[in-house]
Amino acid sequence: MKYAIITGGARGLGLGIVRALLEEKAVDQVAVIDLKLAPPPADIAELVHGFTADATNEQQVHAAMEAIAAKLGPHPDVLCNNAGGGEANWFETGRQEEWHSVDIWRRYVELNLNSVYLVSKEVVPRMKTGGAICNTSSIAGLLATPFLAAYAAAKAGVISYTKTLALQLGPKGIRVNAVAPGLIYTKIWEELGAALGGGPDRARMAFDHAVQTLVPLGREQTPEDIGRTVAWLCSDHAANVTGQVIAIDGGIVLGRPPLRAS
Repeated sequence: MKYAIITGGARGLGLGIVRALLEEKAVDQVAVIDLKLAPPPADIAELVHGFTADATNEQQVHAAMEAIAAKLGPHPDVLCNNAGGGEANWFETGRQEEWHSVDIWRRYVELNLNSVYLVSKEVVPRMKTGGAICNTSSIAGLLATPFLAAYAAAKAGVISYTKTLALQLGPKGIRVNAVAPGLIYTKIWEELGAALGGGPDRARMAFDHAVQTLVPLGREQTPEDIGRTVAWLCSDHAANVTGQVIAIDGGIVLGRPPLRAS
């Protein structure tokens, strides 16, 4: 039996990855590590196992991994470091002030970058040849992003560490890649959209404006879009792909979109 470990997999983008890994048969079962677990959808509930842990807490991650190994086996086949994002008040400080507080900067880095290292350090030594890792970065890690300076810096760090880890683990036959999602209306964007738009009731409007302004293809991205890419990267179809970062963003990183007729 092949199984995956996914951090932050209880909802939103993480749940999209869980579903895609199972639907594309990249793995047979999934262990979700999340600080706030939620029941998985009924159609996949028998294949998804939840473990409560803070991905930034070394002791909690170790305890969760021990419990996962006891239940699903000692050798995970896939690891998806997906936990990340931020909280509403973090986004507000980026909008209102030129500088983040040092505390908020550290929180962004702890959640979005340090968690990737901490979980990888715990899980990777248990993986065998043929294993695959996919880290969730962001297009913010590929672009200058003043409004989200700390988040963007942390996500850029994820990209750098992905490439380093790919070199380290290549001789062991373990592949490491990353995805860089674009504009997805998840809980994170609800909070970010509220900060940009001036309140929760304007969050979706702010998001739609960002899509219309920034995305050359003119449409938002979805958890399903990201999930299918992650599933491919973690499958045997991508057996010769490692150290790569794939932006699923409708073309945002290409630069300013072309003018459209009104």
